[in-house]
Amino acid sequence: MPVAVFQLAHNDWIDPSAILQERYVICASWSWNDETKVHAVSVLDDPKRYKKNPHDDRHVIETLHEILGQADVIVHHNGDSFDKRYVDTRILVNGLSALPPVPSIDTYKTAKSKLLLASNKLDYLGKLLGVGRKIKTSSSLWLKVLAGEAEAVREMVRYNKQDVLLLRDVFKKLQAYIPNHINRELFGGNGCPRCGSTKIQSRGIHRAISRVYQRFYCKDCGGWFRRTVNDRSFTTKYRVL
Repeated sequence: MPVAVFQLAHNDWIDPSAILQERYVICASWSWNDETKVHAVSVLDDPKRYKKNPHDDRHVIETLHEILGQADVIVHHNGDSFDKRYVDTRILVNGLSALPPVPSIDTYKTAKSKLLLASNKLDYLGKLLGVGRKIKTSSSLWLKVLAGEAEAVREMVRYNKQDVLLLRDVFKKLQAYIPNHINRELFGGNGCPRCGSTKIQSRGIHRAISRVYQRFYCKDCGGWFRRTVNDRSFTTKYRVL
């Protein structure tokens, strides 16, 4: 967000009247689960609007509004604290209706609450888990975008798409540690409640305070779940461990 200040030092607080340009969404990328293609939208996709005002994100927000409204669950990294609130803000500013309630899985929260890592950043997780890295960018890229340089926006889209690919791979690595999955049985099938795989194994007994459960392990995502011992059907209630 460009602001006007009198000096670089001691600017811990900046009066809102010093804001020169309100924040906006340059681009967004997404992919549906198990889909190879990564989709993207940017301010460049509406040439007339971009030519008139390169900071006008209405086309981007309208597209996001439609896509997010179709999702059964949204997977993001630190999205609960930042991205979701940021998008909701721009939806409100652009005069669109509020999004319907959509459950979310935040891989940042999973990493922070379930593991003890040196860093919970997406780039670090990608490197540590051996699934890739973010594309390196410089601060000058953001300045070029603000200046209305189209090629800088295209580079930002490439950066954005790589983030989606990296997030999906990190998500799959962390899947066994994520407690708030939507029950995949709601979409048909009788396999793993996390990933839907039928490659599951019965592995011992889980004794809770008042009930005994059969314990199962998924060979695909590495997650555990359980069901009551006297229930022979996978189509009944179970819990993710």
